[in-house]
Amino acid sequence: MEDMNKRILIAIVLSALVLILYPFIIPSPKPPQKEQPESQGQSVQDKEEKPHPLAGTVQISGEMGKEERTVTVETDLYKAVFTNRGGVIKHWELKRYWVDVTRAKNIVLFDPGNVAVAAYPMSVTVGEGDLSKLLNGGFYTVEGGDLALSDKNPKGVVVFTLIDPHSGKGVKKQFTFYNGTYNVDVDITPVNIAGSYTLSTGSNFGIHEWGEKAILGFVGPTTMVGSKVKKEKIGKIKGPLFYEGDIKWTAVQDKYFISALIPKDRVSKVVVKKSGDKDVQSAIEVADGQKTSLMLYAGPKEYERLRGLGVGLDNSISFGWFMFGEISVISWLAKGLFYILYLFYRLSGNYGIAIIVLTAIAKIVFIPLTYKSFKAMKDMQKLQPELQKLQKKYKDDRAALNKAMMELYKTHKVNPLGGCFPMLLQLPVFIGLYNLLASAIELRQAPLFLWIKDLSLKDPYYVMPIIMGISMLIQQKMTPSTVDPTQAKIMLIMPVMFTFFFLNFPSGLVLYWLVNNLLTIGQQVVTNKYFAAK
Repeated sequence: MEDMNKRILIAIVLSALVLILYPFIIPSPKPPQKEQPESQGQSVQDKEEKPHPLAGTVQISGEMGKEERTVTVETDLYKAVFTNRGGVIKHWELKRYWVDVTRAKNIVLFDPGNVAVAAYPMSVTVGEGDLSKLLNGGFYTVEGGDLALSDKNPKGVVVFTLIDPHSGKGVKKQFTFYNGTYNVDVDITPVNIAGSYTLSTGSNFGIHEWGEKAILGFVGPTTMVGSKVKKEKIGKIKGPLFYEGDIKWTAVQDKYFISALIPKDRVSKVVVKKSGDKDVQSAIEVADGQKTSLMLYAGPKEYERLRGLGVGLDNSISFGWFMFGEISVISWLAKGLFYILYLFYRLSGNYGIAIIVLTAIAKIVFIPLTYKSFKAMKDMQKLQPELQKLQKKYKDDRAALNKAMMELYKTHKVNPLGGCFPMLLQLPVFIGLYNLLASAIELRQAPLFLWIKDLSLKDPYYVMPIIMGISMLIQQKMTPSTVDPTQAKIMLIMPVMFTFFFLNFPSGLVLYWLVNNLLTIGQQVVTNKYFAAK
């Protein structure tokens, strides 16, 4: 998915470079014979180095449950259903996100139904023996009942406990829920377990879109160790993967949603496992039977909400991949553009209008560069007769031709690449906008007008891509040309290629490109009328 994202973007950039550089690399033809806010629970920003008591010193008693019992937790943001069979999550539904624009069905991040999965969310595993089978299949006792949280009742606790009556070993799981946040505080207390154990995200918890539905964005397990984010493509996972070090969080995610475990204390390692083609989970391993506290975040990848957690979970959003050292330049630029876009949305109430305004401002900022590019191309156009004479004169001596051309450029004070450099400087802005518009959940199911009901999806009738292609053709016709008519006709294939590329692109991206083309046409009209003669 992410590779396809890169390949499409690289194809567009290369095509744009062909349009920009072609007239300067080949000025004229050769002769015919030539060729959210952080949790209300414990802070997760700092992980304390402190000793933990061994589980053998923890005194917990309790009977095993006799039958399956479910506990439903509802907040203003989600509905979760837990089962005491394993003390795990069996259903997680987001109340403010829907499958499609009809809003008939909420997004469900986890509910396997009758389908067998490798692990349920919040399952605890201790080795491969009978104890793990009991912990994941036995009936836990339950403290607390169904919760309906609200502003008047903002907090609730549910506790699951299972102690094997024969060995005295078991686990206590305490979940603390808060209204107004997707964060859940999780406390795991192993009983009489001296070795390591793991707590799992569960199979595919956090993945809503697979395959062709996720052309843009990453789908799979992701872990942040120190300042580095490790993403594993599901198709390339052959065996268990292990990460050790300063574990900030581990998660399973798709383009718009994520389920993450965020340790509040230092943990031993992270283990990523795959079972079958589409069954992946990530688990946190805790050493020496220690009690551990974590935070579960299961919800949308809203940038401000993730950033507010203070653990780098916002880095799960694919804002960019062009790296300069350890810094993603495009990611930094895309985040800045996001703040501007969000500001315009707050003012207009429509992300489509916000994209139009942002595109216009970017165009205004680059007016001086665009004018310099236009002027340089006009200067090159004037030199075409002289260049054609030189090509005929030195048609059999390439070195002499290049030297004569450089002398001609120097005499007339023309930079053959002067028309291309200003355009190249705009490419990072375009790529930043591309990543922003392709990744921000804020644009998901955000309407523009009329038939465009979702800016994150393609235009269902392909109206905007076709208009975009026509505008690109007009723009190309208006741009000063330094090639002969035959070459100019060959270059007309570029708008057709771009139209084909953009047919299945999100409407928000097509809108940006279309508005940019229209503004460029307007600028060229003004330049031709008022500035070209000067």
